[in-house]
Amino acid sequence: MLNVGFIGCGGFVRGNHLPNAAMNPGLKVHALCDLNHENLNSLAAKYLPCYVTTDAEKLFADSAIDFIVIGTKPDTRVPIIRGAALAGKPVYVEKPLSMGWEDSREILEILRQNPVPLQVGFNRAYSPIMQEARRIFRKQRGETTMISYRICGEFDLFPQFHKDALTTLDESAIIHEAVHIFDLLNWLTESEPLSIYCSGGANDDNILVLEYPNNTRASILLSNQSTEGFPKERMEVFSNCSTLVMNEFIELQVAQIPGEEDQFFPLKSFPGGDAKELQSEAQLRAHLKNWRSRLTSEQIAAGYYYGSRPSVNKGHYDALEYFRICVEKNQPIETDARRGALATIMGLEALKSLRERRVVDLDFSTLQ
Repeated sequence: MLNVGFIGCGGFVRGNHLPNAAMNPGLKVHALCDLNHENLNSLAAKYLPCYVTTDAEKLFADSAIDFIVIGTKPDTRVPIIRGAALAGKPVYVEKPLSMGWEDSREILEILRQNPVPLQVGFNRAYSPIMQEARRIFRKQRGETTMISYRICGEFDLFPQFHKDALTTLDESAIIHEAVHIFDLLNWLTESEPLSIYCSGGANDDNILVLEYPNNTRASILLSNQSTEGFPKERMEVFSNCSTLVMNEFIELQVAQIPGEEDQFFPLKSFPGGDAKELQSEAQLRAHLKNWRSRLTSEQIAAGYYYGSRPSVNKGHYDALEYFRICVEKNQPIETDARRGALATIMGLEALKSLRERRVVDLDFSTLQ
């Protein structure tokens, strides 16, 4: 069993990484670090770590900790990654890895000088449905490939700090959210894009177009003008006169791909509902609509719904388990710092395209 230390225990970590670590028989929640004392006390009562602290240095110095999960805001991560790397601690860090060119290069340099395993929390590629989608895509792919990806949430239900970040601090959903899809498309196509074009709002509600090698093109519709009462994500792949559709991590649809049939995947959780198994996208849609209509003002103010919303399996548990195995067996990390930096750079170049209203050629040669 590996001992895990957590630095940054906000809503996302509380809703995903902490419960996933606690239910993993190969992991133990050993230490929690956060600046919010009330949050620490609440989590200590729930997970029973060996200790809680507001000082990250205590975790770096703790020889019992086998790896560290970083869930802080991305603009604070460089010194934390440096401290962990200097202490020889492997790192699982939430996306985005970094916010700009300089911190991306700095993280890569830290790891060059102190080579510890680092995995970026791009979880979607580890989900069972996406693993199966890539297997089928490799079989489907022809001379020309067109991919469309939709990821649309609801701005009204964001936590207030997230709303403030998008509306007053000039942070971009392209950096905070689209990096997930950038990395996923790079992983699916097993290539790196040649160019990017972006149109839409300054911080949110964008359409992005990516040109890949091998006559492959992809578009991303990124918006928060939808509702959480509707499935958030859908991917459509057209190639070799055939179709592959991933519908909200619960349903794979195929057409004219020899030997392949439609598949269903179980929900991650279904609070107040029946068994998690084989809920179609249409059934999930009905449940989401009903759930959204019953949200209370208190729940909306909290901004997190991990305990009440029907939840699909986007691979969070699987990604953490993959990292556990790599640390335990000293294996190389697939979703490493370069992939994290590459996704950030794609986001920065998308913003450049948005400002200059033109296609931007991509060059990742400095991320060596």
